[in-house]
Amino acid sequence: MHLVPVTKENIERHVAFRILVSDEEQRNYYATVDMANVILANGNEYSLQDDNGDIHAAVVISRKPGIDDNIVVLISVEIDGKDPQKLADCLHQVLLKENGRLASHTTRYRIYNLPHNPYRKEDMENWGFAEVVGSYRYEREVGPPREGEFPHADRAIAKGYQSILLDDAYIEQHPDIFEKLADIYNRAFLTRSSVNMTTAERLEDTYRKETNGMIIAKIGDEVTGCIGLTHLGNSILSPQYCCLRRHWGTGSVDLMCRHLAEHVAEQWNLPIIGYAEATNAASWKALERFGLTRVEEYLMWERVIPAAERFVI
Repeated sequence: MHLVPVTKENIERHVAFRILVSDEEQRNYYATVDMANVILANGNEYSLQDDNGDIHAAVVISRKPGIDDNIVVLISVEIDGKDPQKLADCLHQVLLKENGRLASHTTRYRIYNLPHNPYRKEDMENWGFAEVVGSYRYEREVGPPREGEFPHADRAIAKGYQSILLDDAYIEQHPDIFEKLADIYNRAFLTRSSVNMTTAERLEDTYRKETNGMIIAKIGDEVTGCIGLTHLGNSILSPQYCCLRRHWGTGSVDLMCRHLAEHVAEQWNLPIIGYAEATNAASWKALERFGLTRVEEYLMWERVIPAAERFVI
């Protein structure tokens, strides 16, 4: 088996395989983005291929600084079907790429445990991994804002904040809006190892998709935050919200999220879903404040390599 970096020359085959092995919700989401451009921009995807060039797995290997001077290596391996032995064999091939690597800082290897195709416990424990909670799925029932939800939104209005549903007229009047939003996004997620940085062009391409929308918060002429929405068919995904640090605690995020709930109820009357990393308590506590309920948790496998030691498989 060979890990082959995804490039412009092989991106079409890789995307086709990713779509083939995805579930319905993933496929609906993939239809809302330009997958090829996103994958190539991130630059961290591989195809696991045999000597004949047949793809056996789609692989993501992301290495980023985490909190507390740690390095976080996130690995995802997706195969066609539900064959535990094949999944283990493919992951082993990926881990061999790291075999013998010296950790310059404390390094956390985290392996996504896909709900529909989990790794066998004995395999992972034999390789030194322990199961931990990775993220949560949240859902908000259909309907407009209810009493008790978004408790700080009115406080934001009293301070002078406003929320705006982005449209072409606003963009025409503020042609630098996507540059501002890219800066806010990248500042907000700089230390989140599972999030890739973005550009103004990528945000605008996402906005231009018919299934997507965006709400921003402002005070005066300053854009302070944004939240996205994606129509998945039977639900609305709100993938991420972000806010400049100096505007934390103002209620402006509550204001954006209340606007989102009003807009979704009026336009589609569908449930809103969202995800939060288990280690990001501020994010999942905010989702609960906005009326979303935790409906599922997703486990991952983690192995910690202390600084100056080697990863050995």
